[in-house]
Amino acid sequence: MIDESRFIPFHSSNLTGKRVLVLAPHPDDETIGCGGALALHAQAGDPVKVIFLTNGAKGDMSGRFERDAYIRLRQEEAGAACADLGITDMEFWPYEDRSLAGSPGVITRLMHAVTGFRPELIYVPSPLEFHPDHRAAAVLIWDLSRTIPDDCHVAFYEVNQPFCVNTLVDITAVIAKKERALQHYASQIAERPYDGVSMALSRFRSMTLPEACTHAEGLFFCSLGQIRQIGLYDLPFWKLDVYRSDSSAAGPLVSIIIRTKDRPSLLAQAIQSVVRQTYANIEIIIVNDGGQDVQHVIDMASGNLPVIHIAHESGKGRAAAANSGLNAASGAYFNFLDDDDVLYPDHAETLVNHLQTHQADVAYTNVRNAYYDSMAQLSTRPVKEEVMFNLDFDADSLLFENYIPIMSVMFSRRALSGMEEFFCESLVLFEDWDFWIRLSRKYLFHHVDRITAEYRFFGISSIESSHRQKYDYDESKAVIFDRAKSFMDGRSWIGFLQKGSVGRLQQALHDMRMVMDAQNKELMHLREKIQNRENPAVSCPAVEKTMEALTAQKLLLDAQLEREQVVSQTLASIIARDKVKKPVRVHISGLVSRMASWQRTIGEVTLNLAKFDGRYYLQNHPDVMTSGKNPMLHFLMYGIREKRKTHLSHDTKC
Repeated sequence: MIDESRFIPFHSSNLTGKRVLVLAPHPDDETIGCGGALALHAQAGDPVKVIFLTNGAKGDMSGRFERDAYIRLRQEEAGAACADLGITDMEFWPYEDRSLAGSPGVITRLMHAVTGFRPELIYVPSPLEFHPDHRAAAVLIWDLSRTIPDDCHVAFYEVNQPFCVNTLVDITAVIAKKERALQHYASQIAERPYDGVSMALSRFRSMTLPEACTHAEGLFFCSLGQIRQIGLYDLPFWKLDVYRSDSSAAGPLVSIIIRTKDRPSLLAQAIQSVVRQTYANIEIIIVNDGGQDVQHVIDMASGNLPVIHIAHESGKGRAAAANSGLNAASGAYFNFLDDDDVLYPDHAETLVNHLQTHQADVAYTNVRNAYYDSMAQLSTRPVKEEVMFNLDFDADSLLFENYIPIMSVMFSRRALSGMEEFFCESLVLFEDWDFWIRLSRKYLFHHVDRITAEYRFFGISSIESSHRQKYDYDESKAVIFDRAKSFMDGRSWIGFLQKGSVGRLQQALHDMRMVMDAQNKELMHLREKIQNRENPAVSCPAVEKTMEALTAQKLLLDAQLEREQVVSQTLASIIARDKVKKPVRVHISGLVSRMASWQRTIGEVTLNLAKFDGRYYLQNHPDVMTSGKNPMLHFLMYGIREKRKTHLSHDTKC
């Protein structure tokens, strides 16, 4: 099992010898959380400045004091406490208690204070504190991390919420000073026993230190650069992953190869997604393709997993980075992960179990596409999600379209050893597609119908638009077709037409025709019913409007099918030639998506027309009466777009 020293320090750290800035949300936080460490700094002659960020006015929970008098009292208590700790440099800011978050001007004022004082070490409450002002102070540090030099360090301290610390400071020699300083906060001790709680926590934190240490303070110590790159709320949780079983657990070794370049914050999340796998026997191969140094990110994020770090002196390209990872890996199975994507916790376990159960060499899972406005928005939900990569394996379709993302595939060392060439280093795009095509000529790919990874996109709404912005997309596809030409023949083309995106499109169009025929019959039936009874709420012109709309949709689909057939015939003639002369452009996936959207829309409209209740529509949408329009006509013109209900059922959406 993992040695206990991975969980908590067994030695104290000396943080003196630095210029120190203390951010205290309220008068008393500085003494409760890090008073002993501050006394040691002052004793060592370090410049120490304390900024009290709020006026502390709401600390008078019993209401015994007049507001201004209470604010002055708290300042006097803070001055006396700091004097006992040896601190004379203090600032009292006027921001309202419990309103620090969002206070106008606070971040600008703090930036000026930091620039003027030039601290080497900043003490601030941890982001896991439950008081809103404490958490707001931590967020201020996150904001500062984007402008202050990376060599400035931060020590997150504990006030009302213990957390995972990585540094212990022995305060035994100054514990009497801390205790005297705490007593100056009589107004706060009268509300709660902060002095006893603080002393008890200091006693507890000495548990793993030598016997001579009776009291210590726990801190999470890191640099501003680490906060910026890894994230404010991820940092305190890095050490939690050591509680998992170590990588000596049973099962074949899996090598997960992560390619990265100049995206340290994304790399940290990719590594963490590997660390959080439910399968334990994993090694990580990090290939930094000529980017900025990321060793500190790897050290913080990798937990207990073994890591091999390969750093190219200059950028060699995606394929070369993949080959470097494969050559360094020791696993029985291999899996790739780019730094901007993540694996879900069951990814490795799902694939290893399938490969072993079926004695297979290659298997892949489904992938969810997640679209974010920007890399800074990863803490929020994506603006769009879709599952496109969930298709069963077909070797012929793979020749013409890339439907297997690189992170979804796990393959064996035996399969790799059968490859004459790994990744083709002359390719700038689709190097994984080229690799899968060659691998699929020798091995069957097993499809595991389960979503286990997330394919991420930033500031973009589709995969194709993402690639087109960064690469010569069509030219790169043409290169892949040229390389795969020897595998293409009439049989493979027919297979693609039947099972690939063209075949799926044709089937979708056929299904659409069937649905439209049924809808036409239902509309004819509706017309007959309307003509045979008097109903002032429904009229034939409305039905004819619907017929016209559906007929227009049908004509559009027929034209689209005709165009696709022309494309199919053109591709077939190209494959029959000895050489592909021009890049082949096939835009199938978007059309399939549009067909599905049209089918859903027409189906919903028909369902609502079949159940249309004119009286219900008038009663529940009063503006229909004032518009003077026939209810069904109003629904067709406005109700569909506005998703209005047409009948009593609450289950059907317009």
